[in-house]
Amino acid sequence: MTTHGARIEDAAMAWLIRLQDPEFDRWDDWEGWLTADPAHAEAYWRLADDDADLVDPTPAAVARIIPLDRARPARARRGAPARRRVLALIGVAAAVALACGLAWTTWSSNRVRVIETAPGEARSLTLADGSRVHLSGGSRLALARNPRHVTLDAGRALFEVAHDDALFTVQVGDAQVTDLGTVFDVTRLNAGARVSVAEGAVRYNGAGRSETLRAGESLTTLNGRITRRTVDAAGVAAWRDGRLSYRDETLEVIAQDLALELGRPVAVDPAVAPRRFTGSLVTTGPDAEARERLAGLLDVVVETDGQGWRLRARAAP
Repeated sequence: MTTHGARIEDAAMAWLIRLQDPEFDRWDDWEGWLTADPAHAEAYWRLADDDADLVDPTPAAVARIIPLDRARPARARRGAPARRRVLALIGVAAAVALACGLAWTTWSSNRVRVIETAPGEARSLTLADGSRVHLSGGSRLALARNPRHVTLDAGRALFEVAHDDALFTVQVGDAQVTDLGTVFDVTRLNAGARVSVAEGAVRYNGAGRSETLRAGESLTTLNGRITRRTVDAAGVAAWRDGRLSYRDETLEVIAQDLALELGRPVAVDPAVAPRRFTGSLVTTGPDAEARERLAGLLDVVVETDGQGWRLRARAAP
């Protein structure tokens, strides 16, 4: 594949993932990209078919089968000419694929699709089994052919698992988290991981231990140590609204959470890294206000160099 072709495929996959978000409203932008070049339509529909067992292809599949203005919310509808242009290009794309011998539904048994979010970006997607995944900024999630098994390589993800007889598992480092019918959050830390449960229960297997966590419980592995604590079950998913909730958490871990939410590096001086904090932090609003709030709540000085932040101890009076 040429560099140009790779860029088109990357863009097509980005649109495919965006359309999984129930709040997606950039229909005009999507149509504009799709109709700008027949290669765009070919790449998009090929990936939609290829990934039908990884992410829910409903938006794409419905748009291919029925008129485009009936395949999306009424607020996004456009006139018949635009619809005919899109459907015509789809037909051309299908013909090109067949003429070139492309298989629209081929898969290798070990193929993995990786989804990444940029720093500060949040993204939601629906897996083929109906489970919902919400990614924070700076996250990397690998999807296997089996939609009930994913790997979190970096960042943070909230899982709302659809009921199924097959187990749903999340690989995070050397550990594995198995869903027992639940909503749970997994964060990949620099030297470990954290699992928090909002509903139901999960089983954690790692570091030679097997632990069952229920709603309102959290487990953190950091530098080879495992810590269990109770948490506010209602606050497990609060990071999606710009609020981080903690109970007896270290500033070392909090700094990593802040980096994911703020989309910038957040370092912490060794002198204050072991300090513990209980409460909530709001990460939204102008930078200056956010730094002032954090400094007051965490009892630290929050420095900035224009790119990242650093938490350090206050000077002695």
